[in-house]
Amino acid sequence: MHSFSSYLRLGYEHIMSVQALDHILFVVVLMAVYQTRSWLRIIAAVTFFTIGHSITLSLGALDVLSIDKGLVEFLIPFTILLTALFNLTKAGQNQKSQTKAWIAGVFGLIHGLGFSNYYDMLVMGEQTYWEALLPFNLGIELAQLLLVAITLVFMGVYNFMLNRKIRDWNLFISGAGFGLAFWMCLENWPFA
Repeated sequence: MHSFSSYLRLGYEHIMSVQALDHILFVVVLMAVYQTRSWLRIIAAVTFFTIGHSITLSLGALDVLSIDKGLVEFLIPFTILLTALFNLTKAGQNQKSQTKAWIAGVFGLIHGLGFSNYYDMLVMGEQTYWEALLPFNLGIELAQLLLVAITLVFMGVYNFMLNRKIRDWNLFISGAGFGLAFWMCLENWPFA
């Protein structure tokens, strides 16, 4: 049986691993349109993302909701691709809009289905399913907030030290995110 701190660590390590590249990429692309001074809006969007994936992680791991794993593995990078495209629209670049937070929440529902398989294996056979859920999700959220902090540092260097505009950062990050997500979609194409 694991402790609170070990499940917290497992959630944290799951995000900070190569296996979570799609999750990391989503968070970075989600942030691409924001200025560093909008850090509170970024945290709100990331928290909505956490709420979304916590819901479907639970439903998926409890077998209340079951979607083909191959389809989920395709939909996850597709959410990144759509977020990158949205970042390039006028609506997507509106710093004050709450739309990004809602998009993050909805797309979090899809990402949570990917987490549910991992989480189900993690707690298999243990009586602490619900006891593990909170620390595991907190570990994920802590890792995401660290990722946000690291990305904000890079954004600050890019914007202030290199004297570049947020529009250029957005084009670079959204373009790179789109390209990587497009490749992931092709690799996980479920309709063959």
